[in-house]
Amino acid sequence: MSKAEKDSGGLYCYLATPFNESGGIDTGVLAEYTAQMIAHGVVGVTCLASTCEGPYMTEQERLTVLDTVAKTASGKVKINVGIGGLSTLQATEAARQAKDHGATSLMLEMQQYFPVSFEAAYRHFDAVAQACDVPIRLYNLTLPTGFDFTPDRILAMSSIGSILSIKDASNDVFRLRDIRMLCGDRYTLYCGFHYQALDGFRLGAQGWEVMMHPAIAQPLVALYQALVRDPWSAESSEQYKMLQPLFYFFKQYGVPQCIKEISRRSALVFGEVRAPLQPLTDAAKRRLHTIVDQLEECCV
Repeated sequence: MSKAEKDSGGLYCYLATPFNESGGIDTGVLAEYTAQMIAHGVVGVTCLASTCEGPYMTEQERLTVLDTVAKTASGKVKINVGIGGLSTLQATEAARQAKDHGATSLMLEMQQYFPVSFEAAYRHFDAVAQACDVPIRLYNLTLPTGFDFTPDRILAMSSIGSILSIKDASNDVFRLRDIRMLCGDRYTLYCGFHYQALDGFRLGAQGWEVMMHPAIAQPLVALYQALVRDPWSAESSEQYKMLQPLFYFFKQYGVPQCIKEISRRSALVFGEVRAPLQPLTDAAKRRLHTIVDQLEECCV
């Protein structure tokens, strides 16, 4: 693999999917949201993945989101597209659609309805790689999928040349260290949670892929920049400490619900999460707004 083919890491914004009052995709808000996050300096945007509520959309809605994001982001930043599906047929078809819309990488997790062996998972990823030549970001999303790409399994996946990066969302941040130890520089590693950013970069992450809203983007971008300079610095620790209450609130209550509530603080409102997901309780909303108020005071 040549150096030019490697994933360069960086800060990716998971794009929340805005829904209008009737429950459909609000393409105008989605386009403006994408444009604003690009203006904040992210290297890429991710759509249709887990936190983006991709699994809750119809096929036509997925195409609408993909088309809207591609028209806004193409040529400006990288576009990572969630293509997960229960069947290999679904994933390969989604991969081809993503390629047709200019995707620069494909986010693929191992969804399963019936239990799947590692050998079957390997064949699933290999089939997608054979069907579409866009680089794959292996997404280890253990809790929702019930499948775990352990470090030794990730090492075994290295024979699939299209897999250039790993996003680990296993809840064990030390996996990043172990993957790096086993795989060297074979993959670019992405930290998969807000609250793991500091430890993640200290343990070998080269990228951070999380959901943001323009209302809170500035301190998150500042934290990422500090982590890239030196994750062990006082600056990184201080930036993280300032954001830690917000990050742990996300962990406790769910990122889509929190980001959509934060959106109400601006003109760029994302609507409700899609059922069966439920919005925050009134008490949780009040606590979240208090946390964001305090964050804004610190950023003045």
